[in-house]
Amino acid sequence: MKKRMVLLLWILSAIFAACNDKSNKEQGVKSKHHLNIPDNGIQSLMEANTSKIIEGTQGSVVIVMGEITRKKADITIRRNDRILDEQLVNEDGKISFEYEGNIYLVVVKSIKKPLIGAGKAEISINLQ
Repeated sequence: MKKRMVLLLWILSAIFAACNDKSNKEQGVKSKHHLNIPDNGIQSLMEANTSKIIEGTQGSVVIVMGEITRKKADITIRRNDRILDEQLVNEDGKISFEYEGNIYLVVVKSIKKPLIGAGKAEISINLQ
């Protein structure tokens, strides 16, 4: 009787372990090639006519902040000599780009443009 009970418990524990096995995709493991962005993303306050380099496993991506008006920011995303995307983005607007099969999202959280001087845009960069 004890042997049957031990065998039954062993079988149930094996079934339970098999049902709770999760693949790498479900656990949120990063793919082989990706940008070096923390899980909570990158938060940055960028001034007009500046750039930010984001290193990756297969080269880097450059986020270029062009002119900033009171309502829009000119954002260009480049990789090597190629422009991945270029848009005038509103406050709370988004622009996305692809890097080695992963989609990344740049969100313009707020725009600050003084009467005199360069404007600034607060952005966040995350894996979508």
